[in-house]
Amino acid sequence: MNSFENRRVLLVDDMPTIHADFRKILVPELGAASALEAAKAALFGDEITAAAQPFELDSAYQGQEGLARVVDALAQGRPYAVAFVDMRMPPGWDGVQTVERLWQADPRLQVVFCKPRWPRVPPS
Repeated sequence: MNSFENRRVLLVDDMPTIHADFRKILVPELGAASALEAAKAALFGDEITAAAQPFELDSAYQGQEGLARVVDALAQGRPYAVAFVDMRMPPGWDGVQTVERLWQADPRLQVVFCKPRWPRVPPS
């Protein structure tokens, strides 16, 4: 698979809200935006530009689940291009342990460590 064509992303994080945020950014709903672009093009005579190709985002809530997804993706011949991995995911593997195992399965996998925001310090 050409690395420029691979838009497969794996998110490994124990917080469902983080998964929702990544989904909003990487896999936006195109309906409203494309209708607005079409109306703008019709009104101003602009060309309709192609929408950016969304990413294919898969979720895992613990390191073990992330590893299973990577192994399955490799077996299907559809590896992930990148994995975003949280550093803390109690009660299972932490981010370092997770990435170590992900790289054992797929040494070509690009990884981004995500720093948790907790505990939050109230503003002074």
